[in-house]
Amino acid sequence: MRSERGAAPASWSIGVLLILACAAGGSWWWRARTLAAPAADPGQESWNRVKDAYPLPRDPGTAPLLTPEIAAGIVAANPFSPERRAVVLPPESGEGAGKAGGTVEPAAPIFVYKGRVRMGPRERAILEDTAVRKTYFLEAGQEVRGFKVLDIAESQVVLSDPQTNDAVVVPLKAAASRP
Repeated sequence: MRSERGAAPASWSIGVLLILACAAGGSWWWRARTLAAPAADPGQESWNRVKDAYPLPRDPGTAPLLTPEIAAGIVAANPFSPERRAVVLPPESGEGAGKAGGTVEPAAPIFVYKGRVRMGPRERAILEDTAVRKTYFLEAGQEVRGFKVLDIAESQVVLSDPQTNDAVVVPLKAAASRP
């Protein structure tokens, strides 16, 4: 004798068979429709769309010419160089033509000492260069914009000026007063 709990009703097995048959028929129909569709050339299709949106000029002489000064400026603008803020200007026409082709030097650094951070035996000063709006986390001996960090104290940072080799003392910026 069979127990009632172990036997599956016949209607369940018929239902499962119908579901499997529908899935097999659907997958066969999908495969037939997919393989019967003509394959589009994605390279041609996308290029035609770009060509229509951005037509090429008919006369190549209308394109702006790359002058040697502009090319030199592009080559000099290395994004990985620390001097990347110096900009080479192309020749100007009209007023100020005598200054053309020169470089615009970055602004002289104006440091503000924001504080210091201690991580075990290591100590870092938080300096902000207000000329370029950049913050540096520096240890003694490291350089920032040509200045070498000589000493880090609680109330000041001592830097070495690269041009005069004099010590430049940057005091701690006073905290904002609280109301």
